[in-house]
Amino acid sequence: MSKFAVRLLAPVLGVAAVLVGLAALGRWARDSLRQDFTLPFSAIQCQPPPGPEQVELLSQVQYLAGMPDRVQLLDEDLAERLRRAFARHPWVESVEEVRVGASRITIQLTYRRPVLAVVAKDRLRAVDGSGILLPKSAETRGLPVYSGDARLPAGPEGTPWGDEHVEAAARAAAHDEKDAR
Repeated sequence: MSKFAVRLLAPVLGVAAVLVGLAALGRWARDSLRQDFTLPFSAIQCQPPPGPEQVELLSQVQYLAGMPDRVQLLDEDLAERLRRAFARHPWVESVEEVRVGASRITIQLTYRRPVLAVVAKDRLRAVDGSGILLPKSAETRGLPVYSGDARLPAGPEGTPWGDEHVEAAARAAAHDEKDAR
């Protein structure tokens, strides 16, 4: 190799080494920051529904959505991932707002309200105003009881009951409740 080629190649290799070093340092710094900016899933702040406590709700949301024990606050998709995770819970009617801050996460939810009790397998189960089957923890005391012969729920909690008569009765009960207020 000629002296000219060595003189030309040496600075190019030096710059390449510096760039590789900077890239590695950037990855290390990013990974280090990500570890510093994590929050336990159980530390997410939200108002729990009538039945479960907040810790129980968060545990259920985490399980249903397969979320990790710690969330990375610097994750650009975190708010949307949390929105989808909470929307899957049977108590949640809608996710109004997800706020991800430097050291906390706050989620504002609208919960389903029990309006009608339906007999299923010799047990009363609550449905909301759209006929959505609520969790077993939903209170049925004081609710009107569906008087027809209802089929068993077609799906899991958080899905429509699957009986058009039950769902129509739930809409009517919600309407009656709204008029009573």
